[in-house]
Amino acid sequence: MKHKLYRLISLIGVLIFCLASAQKVKAEVSYNIKDNEVTSKVNSDGSISLKRKIVYEFHSNANGVFYRQNLNQNQKIKHLKVTTQTNDGPVNKYPQPEVSKTDKGYLFTVRQSVSQKNERLTVTYFYRITNAITNYRDVAELNFMIIGNGWNTKLENVKASIIFPGPVKDLQAWSHGPLENVTKVDPEKGRIVVTAKNLAGSTGIRIRTIFPTSVTAKNKSVEKVNRRQAIIKQEQKLANENKQKENRNLFISIGLILVSLVTGIFAIIKGFSAKKVGFKPAKIRNLAHGYEIPTADPVIAQIIDTTKRPNSKAFTAYLLELAKQKRIKIEEDQKGLKAHYRISAIDQKVCDENDLLKFLFYHVGDGESFTTKQIKKARGKKLGRQFDAWAEGQFCSSAKNRYMPNDLLDQNKKSNRTIVAARLVSLLAAAISVFFVRRFFWMVLIGEALIFIISWFSMFKNKRQTNLYSEEGVVEAEKVRSFKKMLKDIGRFDVKDIGDLTIWEDILPYAVSFGLAKKVLQKLKLEFGQEDLAKNNFYDYSFITNFNSCFIKGIAAGSTSVRNGGFGSNSSGGFGGGSGGGAF
Repeated sequence: MKHKLYRLISLIGVLIFCLASAQKVKAEVSYNIKDNEVTSKVNSDGSISLKRKIVYEFHSNANGVFYRQNLNQNQKIKHLKVTTQTNDGPVNKYPQPEVSKTDKGYLFTVRQSVSQKNERLTVTYFYRITNAITNYRDVAELNFMIIGNGWNTKLENVKASIIFPGPVKDLQAWSHGPLENVTKVDPEKGRIVVTAKNLAGSTGIRIRTIFPTSVTAKNKSVEKVNRRQAIIKQEQKLANENKQKENRNLFISIGLILVSLVTGIFAIIKGFSAKKVGFKPAKIRNLAHGYEIPTADPVIAQIIDTTKRPNSKAFTAYLLELAKQKRIKIEEDQKGLKAHYRISAIDQKVCDENDLLKFLFYHVGDGESFTTKQIKKARGKKLGRQFDAWAEGQFCSSAKNRYMPNDLLDQNKKSNRTIVAARLVSLLAAAISVFFVRRFFWMVLIGEALIFIISWFSMFKNKRQTNLYSEEGVVEAEKVRSFKKMLKDIGRFDVKDIGDLTIWEDILPYAVSFGLAKKVLQKLKLEFGQEDLAKNNFYDYSFITNFNSCFIKGIAAGSTSVRNGGFGSNSSGGFGGGSGGGAF
């Protein structure tokens, strides 16, 4: 659970860094849209002439680009022309623009292959949209989503302009889209310009403007009603709603930032104010080689060393201990090309020693024995859960509690979980706050980065202060780790100096539990010989690997240890909504 929380915290931290540049990339084509510049000229017949310039920057191969221009039913596209430019090369007229009619408008396809990384492709569309403007009795209206909301990626730099033939008296305009956009209306020049940065592909920009009907005197799209006051009133209502939304978002964002700050500081204080508890073993590099077999059995020795629940190697070592005690027999069970092994009960009581062995003997096997092949075939949740129960029982046993008291473990878990939870809340609150008011992004990013870094140090301090061992546990932990260090460095000394094979038969289960069996057996085989090993009931490394492999596969479906890595804007109508494009 703790590792999941750590991974989640790291993921949220990365998300905060990526919020400003989050984008959707279609299929396998990787690209950015650096610039999207649209100039729309108002014509006297109520149509608009567009120049739409899009600059793509590719990071992978591509076959071309496309653009969708969605329209109303009474509108059409006329006089389409397309030019392309690669990097700073010459501008080329695209010979035959591919145009297909869709249910909502038109689809333009430009097939031009891109094969170089960071290659820029500039595609410019020229076309006219008919019936774009409606003339009423008292005013003419253009309501156009000039930057569509159907892009597959964000638009880094956006500029949308509406140009009139000359000065326009009583020109009014409203823009709908991101709150951060900048809208400039210049009646003297007859110009409306909207700019934005890092526009989300699903946002778009809509421009609604009203002006005298004399500008579009030849317009045939006429409605004999007054609309000026109704449009102004509608836009005022939308503006008020957007203002209320902005204020609400600002309030929520500030509240979340305060929550992030308070919980982040709490996590830092909690970590740095931790009091020292328990005892701490010496560092492994300061320990000498230990030649004395630990008091703790191989399973508990692994727990003491790792401070975690025992894994499948510990259970393999547990079986070797039972074999050494002559309570079970391990023998090769050769069937087919690959060798498997049979584990038989010598002492029938061993079958009922714990629920895991009972399951292996009575459910996997025939009540007297079971094979590694049967374990592999018995893959299912029941076996995995039985192993989890065995591992948890070992971790909570009185033998382990003697060295690693449960109250120290509980205190450590509680303290860590409190700090992790506080950091998680801090990160979540910070991340969510940016969704409400993006202008706080850099402030939140820098502040949360500082909290994140400092809180890591506080967790490190808390971890150092909370030691998991009793006074007796420190002595045993140092003995276990010195012994493990000796086995790890077994190639540097003569194993016969430690003792005969009888002693090494006692040592082997520890080597298995520590994951050092291969190295130890190779050294023993080199110095004592294979024949002597066989006479003294040393199990070949193939049994250890075969059992561990089959056992992991058998418990994989039901063991949490395996699964957790224990082993090994408001709209005012108009047209153009959904327009956008991408690459393929």
